[in-house]
Amino acid sequence: MNRGGDVEKQRFTKSGKNSPGALAPGEKRYDVYDDEAGPGGVRGLVVTVHPSGVRTWYVIRKIRGQVERVKVGRVEDFDPEKARKRAAKINATVAEGRSPAAEKRAIRSEMTLGALWAAFKLRHGPKKRSLPTDERRWRKHLEHWQARKLSSITRTDVIRLLDTITRASGPGAANRTRALLHTLFEKAREWGAEVPNPAAGTPRNRETSKERYLSAEELRHFLGAVEAEHDEDARDFLRLLLFTGVRRGTLCSARWEDFALGDALWRIPAEAMKAGRPLELPLAPAVVAILRERQDRAEGSQFVFPGRSSGHTAGPGAAWARVLETAEITTPTTMHDLRRTYATLALEAGVAMPTIARTLGHTMPGGVTAIYARVAPAQVRAGVETAVNHILAVAKGGGEVLPFTTPGTAAKA
Repeated sequence: MNRGGDVEKQRFTKSGKNSPGALAPGEKRYDVYDDEAGPGGVRGLVVTVHPSGVRTWYVIRKIRGQVERVKVGRVEDFDPEKARKRAAKINATVAEGRSPAAEKRAIRSEMTLGALWAAFKLRHGPKKRSLPTDERRWRKHLEHWQARKLSSITRTDVIRLLDTITRASGPGAANRTRALLHTLFEKAREWGAEVPNPAAGTPRNRETSKERYLSAEELRHFLGAVEAEHDEDARDFLRLLLFTGVRRGTLCSARWEDFALGDALWRIPAEAMKAGRPLELPLAPAVVAILRERQDRAEGSQFVFPGRSSGHTAGPGAAWARVLETAEITTPTTMHDLRRTYATLALEAGVAMPTIARTLGHTMPGGVTAIYARVAPAQVRAGVETAVNHILAVAKGGGEVLPFTTPGTAAKA
């Protein structure tokens, strides 16, 4: 062995003076190779002996025309068998055309979750209304990951974290933390980070939604997001859903022949109603305005909301998600919750319960049925208009009714 001179291709042995732990230092660094032809030998594996006496395992391979030294670890931390196993994995990476050294350098320079959070706050914080809530969620559930590289956070890690949060803080907290983490990784990808989103596809917790309706603040944000939505059909659909209180399926299958816009009336057939009974639903002026605008744009379809190929629409699924994101509504919310919102605000505005029930096509329980049956059409119409006016007033944030505008028209002062 020519220690300190030209490097010779020496082979290390399991024992004796050429065993990895016994190799003596020289004046210069030198390498001692594994015996590739011997039992268990691995291509490119060497022990590098430094003049200081430090002995380190490396894999030396030519990758993309360049000789690279990929560190395995110190000799005292890896016996030959463990070093060979690690070296075999490195060689498998090389066989895929990847550079382990370049990947390690990328990880060292890669953004951490804490740095991503700081960048997110800097870019979006000033205009994000929910930032104080997000900051509390970050401190409580995600801050302990702040030093982790983005690529080190796996889907399994996220699922375990969400399970922990569910047990400690409930399913809602886990769902909102999942949403925040998903947003952060999507922003990182948007900004050029080549990492998968580990929150994508992770299961959401089920949350009871039977009492869910939009708060006044959520309603304001929701209607603002609806107005900003670029999909005209989705914009009309969601406003009509909120202003009529009908079920999603009823609106999807609505036909022009069932409307008498001159009388501001929608005669909903029995087959479109969950209860199997027809319903005559008076329409508020805001609803008539939307429908007249759609009728002017109609292209011969029998349906108010035709499907892309044939039949009627199934509803604005993708647009619904966009609207909730724009409105920054993170609590799980369904389109059916708009029906509850209509009923809640109608009641808040002083509309009698039998009138609301008749508007929604509900059957009143027990002895209330007789009262329900006697609700006059004029009462139902007054109740509908009161409810919609109150929704618009709440959305405006005051006691006045919002001036209603249709696309392409300006509100009159």
